[in-house]
Amino acid sequence: MDTLEEEVLNELKPNSDTLKTLSVVSYGGTQISNWVGDRSFHELVNVSIRGCRKCKSLPPFGLLPSLKRLQIQGMDEVKIIGLELTGNDVNAFRSLEVLRFEYMSGWEGWSTKNEGSAAVFPCLKELSIINCPQLINVSLQALPSLKVLEIDTCGDGVLRSLVHVASSVTKLKISDVSGLTYEVWRGVIGYLKEVEELSIWGCNEIEYLWESEAEASKLLVRLKELRLQYCSGLVSLEEKEEDDNFGSSTSLLSLRSLDVRYCSSIKRLCCTKSIESLGIFYCSVITDVYFPKEGGNKLKSLRIRRCEKLEGKINNTSMPMLETLYIDTWENLRSISELSNSTHLTSLDIKRCPRVSLPELQLSNLTSLEIGKCENLESLPALSNLTSLSIWTCESLESLPELSNLTFLSISDCKRLVSLPELKNLALLKDLEIRRCRGIDVSIHGGRWPPKLCSLKLEGLKKPVSEWGDLNFPTSLVHLTLEDEPNVSDFSQLSHLFPSSLTSLEITGFDNLESLSMGLQHLTSLQHLYIDDCPKVNDLPETLLPSLLSLRIEECPKLKERCEGRGSHYWPRISHIPRIDN
Repeated sequence: MDTLEEEVLNELKPNSDTLKTLSVVSYGGTQISNWVGDRSFHELVNVSIRGCRKCKSLPPFGLLPSLKRLQIQGMDEVKIIGLELTGNDVNAFRSLEVLRFEYMSGWEGWSTKNEGSAAVFPCLKELSIINCPQLINVSLQALPSLKVLEIDTCGDGVLRSLVHVASSVTKLKISDVSGLTYEVWRGVIGYLKEVEELSIWGCNEIEYLWESEAEASKLLVRLKELRLQYCSGLVSLEEKEEDDNFGSSTSLLSLRSLDVRYCSSIKRLCCTKSIESLGIFYCSVITDVYFPKEGGNKLKSLRIRRCEKLEGKINNTSMPMLETLYIDTWENLRSISELSNSTHLTSLDIKRCPRVSLPELQLSNLTSLEIGKCENLESLPALSNLTSLSIWTCESLESLPELSNLTFLSISDCKRLVSLPELKNLALLKDLEIRRCRGIDVSIHGGRWPPKLCSLKLEGLKKPVSEWGDLNFPTSLVHLTLEDEPNVSDFSQLSHLFPSSLTSLEITGFDNLESLSMGLQHLTSLQHLYIDDCPKVNDLPETLLPSLLSLRIEECPKLKERCEGRGSHYWPRISHIPRIDN
């Protein structure tokens, strides 16, 4: 069989004048045909060799004059890659820009050194070595053009060897590098003077990134973005934290973005005063986040999630330039007084912070606010420029201020909330959702809806929609969702309420609805009909609207049975609909 596959591949040689992309996938032979790396393929730009698990060597891809992207994946029998890859050509890989080795389980050594040869990869910009756990010996010539280096699931020797010959790298990503202790990392960091983006993922043996901030500022001269994830042994960024000198003139001033996630041993995080974006997620033992004196002045984005032991405030900082704040599950948070000077804040999300209350902040430029599961929240400050507001499960909230610039409003599960801003005054509102707020009676607004309302969702209010009388929906309304209407048994009870402008109608949780035969016929613009969790409904109109483009039926066993398949009872009525889901 191996011989047969090799013969077939030999006979498949294409025209060398026109071939630009070549992929060999799951080839079963022990060697790849000589023509695959023939220099006569002068137009060949992309080559991918994947899953050729029996091949023990590689063709001389270095001879291809126009090759820009080369991927080699899943060649389990390849143990050593040497000069056969370059074809012993002193100008090998003259055009190659992207090189990827992936899932090479048997690969042990890689060498390109040859006396008298120039740089083997003169134009190489991106190099990725992914899941090559046996690779130990790497001996390459300089990679003068390399900008992006990715090393994943390899030993520390691969990293050490490559940073020695790739001094121009600006983006370095390392993941699951075994043996990467703090001592080993100290030997690597000295070669990263050009690195602007550094990502370290799943390196559990490293405890610190640098001895001190002063050292980091000398070695990581250009570092702008630092991302740390799943480094379970990481205790702190620096080994020697000196509060007196923190944030001094030797600070790591180039760093703009710091993101730390799932680092289960980090207890304290000291941030440089140049930070503009800070994210801390799922760091279960962190207690303190520090900025230098008068620090935090440049911070524009702050995101914190599931840091259960974090103290109730961020120390030593005000955040006058903050634009985005996202906080999720910060149990100890009581105050966000640091925001008192945040006149640039436009987006604020606070979720699952049971003790927090919003003071009378002057957030004049805030445009987006989402608050959920904040049990102590009783009121909101005046927010004159707010355009998007989402509130859910705030049990102490009783009222909302006037919010004349809103375009989106969503409120759910707020038990004490009994009133809304005057709807007719929400002149810009396009999307409105009110769900499971038993104290709210929208009918008291007398059908005076926002004049530009496009989308409306209603569920579980003080008075069922079927008892409201004439709703007088605006003609701008095109999407309507009604949920939890137990008093409706026949859809004709609601038909007079709906404007003919509707293009989408969703009916959910009508426990006693039995008939849809009447009530839809005047909706001449309706394109999408969704019926969900209506267990008793069992019929459709004699003639469904020709405008329908989709019909979706879920958790409606009786109706579903009559609509399922070409031989079903209702197939003649629904067969004209382009999309049917049931």
